[in-house]
This record gives sequence, C-alpha cells and structure tokens, in this order.
Amino acid sequence: MGSIIDFVVKGGFVMWLLVPMAVVTIALIIERLIAYKQEGDTAPGLLEEVRDNVRRGREAEALRACKDRGGPVAAALATVLEERNQPVDFIERRYTEVLNGAYLRLDRFLPVLQVFTQVAPLAGLFGTIIGMIRVFVEFQNAQAAGGSQGVLSGVAEALYATATGIAVATISFAAYGYFTSRRDNIVAEAENAADSLINELLGTGRVAPTTLSTDRVAPVAAPVAR
Repeated sequence: MGSIIDFVVKGGFVMWLLVPMAVVTIALIIERLIAYKQEGDTAPGLLEEVRDNVRRGREAEALRACKDRGGPVAAALATVLEERNQPVDFIERRYTEVLNGAYLRLDRFLPVLQVFTQVAPLAGLFGTIIGMIRVFVEFQNAQAAGGSQGVLSGVAEALYATATGIAVATISFAAYGYFTSRRDNIVAEAENAADSLINELLGTGRVAPTTLSTDRVAPVAAPVAR
C-alpha cells in the first residue's frame, strides 16, 4: 500500500486525476459486465422454439416462452407476437422502439470509457511535461552538487504520469471496443430474430393478408445512431 501511495505522490499532481480515472474505469467495467449478463441475453434456441410453436398454431405458447426469457431477443419476439395482427411496417416500428430502449441500456456509461481513452494519455503527457520542466529548472543545482543522480531520478518520476495515463487509456479503449461490439451484435441478433419471426408468420398464412401485408418493407435502420 505504501509503494502505491509513493508512486502516486512521485507522479505529481496529475496523478490525482489519473488515479480516480483508473478507479472509475475498473468500476464501470465491472458494472457493465454485470449489466450485459442481465440485459444482454440473446436467448439461444428461443427463436427456433417460437417458430415451431407458430407453425403449430400455438401463438400463445410462443408468446409465453418469450415472456419467460429476458434480453432484447425475447423482447423483440414478444413484441412481434403481440402485434401480429398489425401491418408489417407497424410491427417493425414497435419492435424497433423496444430495441432502442435495449440499445440505450447496453450503451450506458460507454461514452465515459471513450472519453477516458482520449483524456488519460493527454493528462499523463501533461504531467510528464510539468515534471520535465522542474527537472530542467533544477539541473544547474544538480551540477553544482557534483552529480546528476538527482536529475535522473527526477526524469524517472516525471514519466510516472505518462505510464499511468497510457495504462488507463489502454484499459478503457479495450473495454470500450469489447462492449460496443457486444452491444451491436446483440441488437443485430434481436433485429434478425424479429424479422425471421415476421417472415414465419407470413409463411404460415395464419394472419389475414389484409392486416399483415406480404410485401416486406426494407429493413429498418439501426435503433440509434452509432
């Protein structure tokens, strides 16, 4: 514990910004891992189960299966089943609304990681520059003292901030890339599942053509701008 405090103190005042950023980064990663486990379930096998029930005319059982599962895929499928007597474009708008909410929940706090990715190395570089300025100011005193050991020590301490900033930025960047990739894949899988179920409903002929047009509209855009 003492070595950590000593490291922070030697890194200069910028370390008091970088250390909280590091703590927040770790906390956000843990929080997002838990959130994705709870809200990012893609419900493996659910689409096949729902489609099989639809083929057998068991829409109520299919809807119950969706309600028993969590995650965007189950929510999108449940929305399609609940609105199955509506036109296709209306159904697509409804499940897109559902996926918009899921997207925002999965995207929560990710912009913070993105900001840390950009700010942390700059803060570390700033701390190093300040440290190097102090080293050069004291350079003449070090020469007068008959050695350069103090100057070399000061240079090493000035690099602490840069090392910390790069470490925080690297971890934030890796976490941001991982979570955004998972977010996009989850939403895309939910969209594909909903479209597949709509096509299944059309194919069974259990929905009146006058209420559910067989002319599929173009796939909707991503739930929110990325």
